[in-house]
Amino acid sequence: MTIMQHFRQEEQPVIKSAMQFCDRVEKTYAPVLTPFLDPREQFIYTVVAGQQGVKVSFFGGDKTSERRRAILAPDYFEPTEADYETRLVEVHYPDKFVTLSHRNLLGSIMQTGIKREQLGDIRIGARIQFAVTEQMAHYLERELTRIKGAAVKLEIKSFDDMIQTTEHYQTIQTTIASLRLDAVIQALTKKSRAVAQKMIDAEHIKVNHTVITKTSFTVEESDLLSIKGYGRAKIAMIGDRTKKDKIRVTFETLFN
Repeated sequence: MTIMQHFRQEEQPVIKSAMQFCDRVEKTYAPVLTPFLDPREQFIYTVVAGQQGVKVSFFGGDKTSERRRAILAPDYFEPTEADYETRLVEVHYPDKFVTLSHRNLLGSIMQTGIKREQLGDIRIGARIQFAVTEQMAHYLERELTRIKGAAVKLEIKSFDDMIQTTEHYQTIQTTIASLRLDAVIQALTKKSRAVAQKMIDAEHIKVNHTVITKTSFTVEESDLLSIKGYGRAKIAMIGDRTKKDKIRVTFETLFN
């Protein structure tokens, strides 16, 4: 059985990418830096690196960062913050006249032509900040000058000044009949299976930032779910089966 058989068909490109990065490390005996990865991609890279005997480390700004870059390296290499080539950017804007949301900022950044993999977490608080690759930080300083019609100015900051998230996930341990998406949504929302199916059909559910419309879609460990009207949930751990043949699952939820 190959490693490919342990993951979803649509995750094969991520697995191949991880394997190629590991091959580069083995051939050059030097570290390799990846783009930003979501939690599920980080899990896949960790599994692949472990099987190929390659050391993997992650950085996205602070310990709570969801999107992080990875460095795959030989055992001898100890990465520093600078090795991740990541910058923290703060957005200055006339907050007395305009309110900016996560969606406003993400949309405006994407309109400059950069890829999602070049962008890390976006933090919204009394200030607005985002993590981005070093190369794209300088590009955005030139290209991102207006958001929602308001003039903005970008400033590169130290990660010591990164906005600390006030979000706190709640851990829930439960059992479910299967790992089908509709069964998972039913457990998380405490609604009926029929309501969960309607939410999926209405495109109200995202898994790892992608809208999923198949009720039979199987969730995996480290998946990040977004449920419209509720919030987010992580599949923290998938355990063994109970005597009644149900699956033990640990969720981490961040609901409204």
